[in-house]
This record gives sequence, structure tokens and C-alpha cells, in this order.
Amino acid sequence: MFVSKKTHNQAHKQTYKQTRNQAHKQTCNQAHKQTYMFKRTTLLKLLLLSALLFALLSPIGFVSAAEPGGSTFYTNLNEHNSTPDGAVFFIVDGLGSYYLFPELKGETLSGESIQKAAVPVLTNIWNSGFRISEMKVPVPVTEKGHSVLVTGNPSADSEMVGYTDSSFMDILREEGFLCIGVMQRGDFESMRGKFDVIIYDKTNSVNNMDFTVQTNSFEDSNPKIVSEIASVFNSQKNRASSYMDSKDTSEKYAGYNRWGIDTAYEVLTVMEKYPGQKFIVVVNVGAVDSTGHYRGYYAYLDAVERLDKDLGKLFEKCRRNNLFFIFTADHGMSFEEQNKKSGGHSSTKYAKTKEALYIPFIVYGNSIQKNIYYSETGQEDAAPTLLSLFNIAAHPRFSKGNVLPAKEKPTLYVEAPESVQIQLYQVTGGGEQIVFNSLGFDRSSGYSSYSVAGLEQGNYLLKWNAADSSSGSGSKIKYSQEEAGFYLTADMTIDLSDYSAKSSDFLPSMTGGFGTSGTGFGSDSGGILSKFTKPVYFLLIAIINIIGAAGIYYLYKKEGFSKL
Repeated sequence: MFVSKKTHNQAHKQTYKQTRNQAHKQTCNQAHKQTYMFKRTTLLKLLLLSALLFALLSPIGFVSAAEPGGSTFYTNLNEHNSTPDGAVFFIVDGLGSYYLFPELKGETLSGESIQKAAVPVLTNIWNSGFRISEMKVPVPVTEKGHSVLVTGNPSADSEMVGYTDSSFMDILREEGFLCIGVMQRGDFESMRGKFDVIIYDKTNSVNNMDFTVQTNSFEDSNPKIVSEIASVFNSQKNRASSYMDSKDTSEKYAGYNRWGIDTAYEVLTVMEKYPGQKFIVVVNVGAVDSTGHYRGYYAYLDAVERLDKDLGKLFEKCRRNNLFFIFTADHGMSFEEQNKKSGGHSSTKYAKTKEALYIPFIVYGNSIQKNIYYSETGQEDAAPTLLSLFNIAAHPRFSKGNVLPAKEKPTLYVEAPESVQIQLYQVTGGGEQIVFNSLGFDRSSGYSSYSVAGLEQGNYLLKWNAADSSSGSGSKIKYSQEEAGFYLTADMTIDLSDYSAKSSDFLPSMTGGFGTSGTGFGSDSGGILSKFTKPVYFLLIAIINIIGAAGIYYLYKKEGFSKL
């Protein structure tokens, strides 16, 4: 094909122009890209610089992450002895300790000595565990007794139970527990509302029982398990009449108790399928109380003995599954004469008797000491003691009870208003021996609370840093080492705010050799960052961030941020 010279030159010129334009465009794009990358890198550097200055100047860099109400340091010095994941809290309506414990000598109103029920199962439990010889109830009435048991308050009633965080069920739920109820008595409305699932007798009557299943919705509940237990409850509800079909009155009453025991047993069978799920089953059986009221002294002893025989199956299930078993009552029972067919506990002539006022309290399980505690205690001590078994420091909001020394190795809780480092010594005839040093675990962190479990019973010395009260309000706060000695038999909480404790990121040198003074921006001679100087640092941080933001805006105000 023939092409003229003119046409050839035009084509060559056009090709050259296109090539030049493409090269120019590529060069411009590369330049824009380099400019974009430079700006983005500069922005990132400014942001990183701002973050670095924030980290360096922040008080968190000195005091660690634990502030008031902050993190808790947990340690167990007896880790090979695992804490159970569950418990059965077994309440016998109307069972007085004077009908059980050999050291207690009771009598009728007419002065007759009362006999002890033959209870080999319970005897084996308390010989292998811990029991209280004398636990006194404030008021020997069913509703009051159950209210005191779950709240730890001696003046508790059903209204108090209804408040938020008022019961041990509320506290346990916050720790991930399922709360399950099998209640023949003591099942008033506010009590029922504390359980994830409960079966209760609406009539509280042996002869006219009407069992009802109720589920309650809680944020952290486990619907699958709750549904499965509710199914078990409905099955047991349908079987209830078969427990009561005996023509023998004593056996009929025993069958009522047996139904409650068997229902709790079936709950434990369900929970075996969910290892690691923490739970508590609160059980109340009511026929012992009914027998005392309507059938007299001898029938009452017989009802206790039949209960003991049926209890073995449930207790063995607890033992095999490493569960705590707590056995107690809401009140006792008193009789005017042995041969009379009725007794009581709340009416005037019975309410002040020791037989009506004293109840058993028995604890069995892993880490429970074998011991009898002879000092008088109160029913309000039950709730905090139960929580202590699971190494839970919190008590119900209205609790006034004490933690009883049921555990073989108690727990020490230390609370401080700010993060603090502590050292704990056991004091013996040979001197002081360090048993816990918070610096030995994480020297870079402080905590505002500590839980040290698995301690031997005995004398201890706690050391920490506290503000020197002699320093004037206008002078720099000085810190001195404080210490407190105490004898530990049961779980104990030491609140360092009672000693004017302040925050510290280390402990000064002590006998035995521990961390020395740290230095750093803003630290004083003791390495302490006073809470009164924190506002200055926050002000500096704010100024630096404002300047940084202004610089970034000035750098890009002509180009804008759209390209980024």
C-alpha cells in the first residue's frame, strides 16, 4: 500500500505528541503520588507523636491500670485443692439443733428432757465437715428465717429480699452462677424472683399440694439449661402425687420431703452434663415443720429420722460431683409436753425457747475443715459464709453477718482506694515469712484490690504504702510504709482506706529486700504519683493535642483532606 510523505509526517507527529502527553501525565501522577505519600506519612507521624506524648504524660503510665473500683488480683496458694463449681443449700423447715447435736441439752416447756433423733447420715456429714453448735435465729418464723438466710441481715423480711443485690443469689449470679430453687416453704414472691428457675408449692400444704414452675429472665442466664431444668420440674410436678399415696401418715409426710430431695437430685443429674457451669440449688422441705405442728414430739423425731435416711442419696451425689453441701433450717421447734400432739415456734409461749431459736448449720465439701465451732453465731452469718466458700468477697447489700471459719484455708481480701502494692507475711515463733508479694507477679502493674486464697490459719502482717498524715495541705504529700497485724481464722477483708492508703507503683526497700525507688517523669523521691498532681498532666495532654490538631489543620487547609 502506498503512503504519501505528508501523511507519514502527520502520523509521526501525532504519535510523538501522544507519547509526550502520556509521559507528562505519568510524571505528574508520580509527583502527586509522592506528595500524597509524604502528606500521609507526615500526618501519621504527627498522630503517632501525639499518642506518644499522651502515653508518656498520662498518669496511667505511673500508677498502672488499677484505679478505685478497678481490677482485682487473684491468687490461690492452694491451687491443687480446687474450689467446687456448685452447691446445694438445704433448708429443713422447723428443724432445731437441740434435736440433733449431742452437746446440747433441750427440754419441753414442762421440763422433760428431749431425746436426740437417730441421724447416721447427718452425723457422718458433720463428722467429715464443719458445723456450728449454736446458731440463733432472730425470729423463729418461716418467712423471716428464709429472708435472714439469703440476705445476711437479722432484720430481713420479704420486702428486703426484693431489693437489688439483696440476696446471696444476686451476688452469685454476678459471678456467673445459675440459681435454682426447689421450695416447699419460704417461697414468697420476692424470693421466687431471685431464681433462674424454681418449683414451689403454692399451698405449702402436705395434704393439698399444688406445685408450680416459674422461670425468670436474667441477662446472663443460660436458657438451654433453664429450659431443661424446667422440663425436669414439670415431670416431677406430675409425679408428686405418687410420693403421697401411702395410707400411713408418717410415710405420707416423709414422702413430701422425699419428693423435694429427689427433685434436687434430678437437677444435679442435669448439671452433670454442663461441667464448668457454676450453680446453686436452694432446697426447702416442709414436712418436719408440719409434723411438729400437728403430730407432736414423737412423730417429729420420727420425721427427722426418715428425712436423714432419704438425704443420703442427695449428699452422695454432691460428694461425687465435688459440690458443697450446706444443711440448715429456718427455725426450730418446741413442745409443751412429750405426749401432746402439737408443738410450735412462733407463738408467745414457744418463741423464746432455745429449742425454737437454735438451728443446725453444717458445711461439707472440698477445702472445708473438720471442726465444731462452739461460739454462738447468728442466722445472718449463713449468707456471707456461703459466699466465702466460693472465694467471693462481696456480700449482699444489707448483710450484717460474719464469715464463719468453715474453710480449712481462708482468703484475705485487700481493698484500697487506688492501686497499691502489698506484701503479706506469716508471723510464727521463728519470725516473719513472706507468703505473698504482689511485685513478684507483675512489677509493672498495681491493683486496687487483692484476693489471696489458700492461706493457713494464724498470725499475719500486711505491709503497704500510705500517705503521711503529718504532711501539710500545701506541701508535697509524703508516703510512709504502713503495716497491720491480724489473726486469720476465716475470710477477712482489710480496707486500706481505713488506714489512709494511697496509690503507689512500687514498694520501698524493706527487710528481706524488695523493689527500690523508681524514677520517671513526674515522680517524687518515693516514686509516688500523687492524685493531686494528676490534673496538671491532663491539662498538658489537652494542650499538646490541641496544638497537634491545629498543626495538622494548617498543613492541609489548602489541599483539604479529601485526597487522604
